[in-house]
Amino acid sequence: PNAPAMDGLTLYYHTACRKFVGRPCGLLYMLEYQKVPFEVKLPEEAPADALPFFAVPMIVTKAGVSMSQTPAIMQFVGKAIGLGGGSPAEEAHAMMIVLNMQDILGEWGRGTPPLKENPERLRKWFGVLEAELAAAGSGYIAGPSLTYADFFCYPSLVSRYDHLDTLTGVEKAEFPKLGAYITHMQGLLTDARASLVAKGYPMDP
Repeated sequence: PNAPAMDGLTLYYHTACRKFVGRPCGLLYMLEYQKVPFEVKLPEEAPADALPFFAVPMIVTKAGVSMSQTPAIMQFVGKAIGLGGGSPAEEAHAMMIVLNMQDILGEWGRGTPPLKENPERLRKWFGVLEAELAAAGSGYIAGPSLTYADFFCYPSLVSRYDHLDTLTGVEKAEFPKLGAYITHMQGLLTDARASLVAKGYPMDP
């Protein structure tokens, strides 16, 4: 709540997000939803004086702050635009959920077997997310209100939830709150999605 408002930023990513959106999908949704001005440029257009970074996405704010790493970007921007959580405890909770989701993404196609082919482990991970939604009781994933954790988790959950039955043998019906959450977020972001698509960003979802 005490964070300064962000008056805009530049995102650097492959194809400037014109052919595919990829990892910054949640960031674009968050910026558009909160009506924060932004532009997207190619990685090679990143300024020479930006902090060293290994890979895009990378951002530079109007105030000159530069950073990479998607979870860190989401937390920093989310807090600056009023989506960081309403208390220190909520801020910490949101980051924990983001890192849980990051682990799910990292394990999805890796390991022996990968997460998408490991029903027991997948049920455990998705069970954690289901329990988070039950505990929140708000329709959001990290407490009583919308946070950057929702924008981080939603895009990555859609395809994985949609393919549960075919990829793993785990049924969607086992996670009804996740299904309701995805529907809720789709409705919430309908206008933002339409606006982003009109600007030339192929949003998926």
